[in-house]
Amino acid sequence: MGNIFEMLAKELPEVERQTKGIRQLTEHAMTSRLLCLFFGWDWYASKIAFVENDPDEWMHNLKGEKNLNRALYARRVIGLGDAIFTLLKGKLKGSAILKQRFLARATKPCFIETEIASLLAYNGFDVEFVGETGVRGEDFDLAISRDGVTLSVEITGKEDGPMTVHTISNTLKSKRTQVPPNRPAVLYMRIPAEWMEPPRRGQAIFTEAFVDFFRRSHRFNAVVLVWEQLVPFATGAFTQMNMWPCYNNHPRHFYPHMALLGLIAAPSGQTSFSYSFFDWLKGVEAKLLAQESEPLSS
Repeated sequence: MGNIFEMLAKELPEVERQTKGIRQLTEHAMTSRLLCLFFGWDWYASKIAFVENDPDEWMHNLKGEKNLNRALYARRVIGLGDAIFTLLKGKLKGSAILKQRFLARATKPCFIETEIASLLAYNGFDVEFVGETGVRGEDFDLAISRDGVTLSVEITGKEDGPMTVHTISNTLKSKRTQVPPNRPAVLYMRIPAEWMEPPRRGQAIFTEAFVDFFRRSHRFNAVVLVWEQLVPFATGAFTQMNMWPCYNNHPRHFYPHMALLGLIAAPSGQTSFSYSFFDWLKGVEAKLLAQESEPLSS
């Protein structure tokens, strides 16, 4: 993919001219190009390009959409492009598995898996997408490694609907035997933002379910809740990603660096799930311009 990255970097000045230098429009254009190159034209045409009918339910790519759905669309296209870039620039294994999942499955679960994989790569883990085996204890989503330690990662999403201790407990129980018993493991659960409104109520329900689950099972070192908050602003909206980890005090296999499994604040105070593909392209563009301006040696 290295040559493709450089090719896209060379396209950046013309794209910025077409978008009049508006960052979000340029980001969208460049990440769209990357997604098209990685997943292929057919996938791009149905999931990313604007369509007159039958839009992707998760990406919201219906032509003419406005306000909240358009904010979600922009965030998800750029976010997915940044995630794919982060994984490809890191030590990713199983890229063919990742691609096949997107081509064969609904976008939402694939997007959620990729977003978490990107976060872990961003935090310094080597990430491997694991193919389905159908074997109990070996049918999880990711294997991540850092400093000689490998962890198993299972990722799940919950649909809109009533939230109760019982429904959360059933989800946790169904995931208990999907990870191997011989190494640390973490479960990421993408939930509707409404479940954490107000936060105290949501945390109380989840805490009750987690305490019971951790008392009965010690395979998972943590369960990490993830939700996307859509915040109306002026005539549009912006999105904010939130994470809330709940740790098992008595895991079967201790892991000392639990903070690496969540959002880590940079010196600026900002947190991120991925590297910015746009910022990287700007860096390559600057290097190319510097090389062009260097005087020829005599």
